[in-house]
Amino acid sequence: MPFTRISIDDVQTKLTAGPVTLADIRDPQSYAAGHLDGAQHLTNQNLDSFIRGADLDLPLVVYCYHGNSSQGAADYLSNQGFSEVYSMDGGFEAWKQKYPAVGV
Repeated sequence: MPFTRISIDDVQTKLTAGPVTLADIRDPQSYAAGHLDGAQHLTNQNLDSFIRGADLDLPLVVYCYHGNSSQGAADYLSNQGFSEVYSMDGGFEAWKQKYPAVGV
């Protein structure tokens, strides 16, 4: 199943509606400086263990800096058995401008 692009407001709605898996694909320093609450830092080194340990039935939201790189990652993950995969448009930069106190 292909991934879907999703706005930061729609991500916020999903987060308040129920459990969601969040995957942050930015570099380690950016992740350490701030990320969405509960987001897992996804790297090439932990990708396989992330997939093995994930609940494939939960919605998965992938984000990066601006919403570009996350599309490729979301596409890859959508082919790994996740039932519902999203790429967050605008990325973390858009998120922190609208929701600065949430998950930073």
